[in-house]
Amino acid sequence: MGSQAPGALRAHNGTMDPTRRLMFWLKVPYAADVALVLIGVTLLVGGQSMGWWVLVFAAVRAIVGTVALLWIAPRMIAKRSQTP
Repeated sequence: MGSQAPGALRAHNGTMDPTRRLMFWLKVPYAADVALVLIGVTLLVGGQSMGWWVLVFAAVRAIVGTVALLWIAPRMIAKRSQTP
């Protein structure tokens, strides 16, 4: 098994599909954002005002990730498909 990618991410010729790989790595950070929100809420419940900064950081990360996923990624994918 090793460090091979899941079969769903591989093209028919055995290489990883670049579009699926790009989308995977753009979606993964959302799990980190969820973890940051949980940490921020836990800090706030515990009386630590630093939790607000953690929530702001998570929000900024989520906004940047959404811009990358919805605006930049389609343009990169379109540009790749035009290149011979």
